[in-house]
Amino acid sequence: MVSVAILGEAGAAGPPALQQPAPAVRSVALRVSGAKPVRLRGRLLAEGRSSAAGCIAWHEVELWQLEGSREVAVALRTRRPAAEAADVHRAEMFPDLAEALDWLEAFDPLADLMVDFDAADRRLSAVEVALRAAALRGRAEVVTREWRALLGDVLYALDVDPPA
Repeated sequence: MVSVAILGEAGAAGPPALQQPAPAVRSVALRVSGAKPVRLRGRLLAEGRSSAAGCIAWHEVELWQLEGSREVAVALRTRRPAAEAADVHRAEMFPDLAEALDWLEAFDPLADLMVDFDAADRRLSAVEVALRAAALRGRAEVVTREWRALLGDVLYALDVDPPA
């Protein structure tokens, strides 16, 4: 399941009752795994989440436009529900929305996945390694499919209702 919210001014063609006010400027701290948070003042342009039942990882994305600037910050969280796997938080700054979206399109959603077996373990037979690898590949395909759906929805929504 993918959920996306685009926050911004509605197009002038719609009736005034349906127009949304511009999102408020807020001070936020974007988490970064193993580093200081990125602090900024800006308005939330879009946010989205992906998740699928039984998925080994899913993603949350926020795009922020800095106050009085074209600069855009991207907050990306990889959620890993396994007890031994901490979530991975990223925050990146870009000179404009186009570069931020290019970075999101190039992001590898499998980069933070944990392999739950050691293929070099001599106690595992070649057949067991192959079966575990095939199962991992199947789970990775679900993560990739969910990421692509989330990214597609965010890109579409920003294209249909671009920020002012």
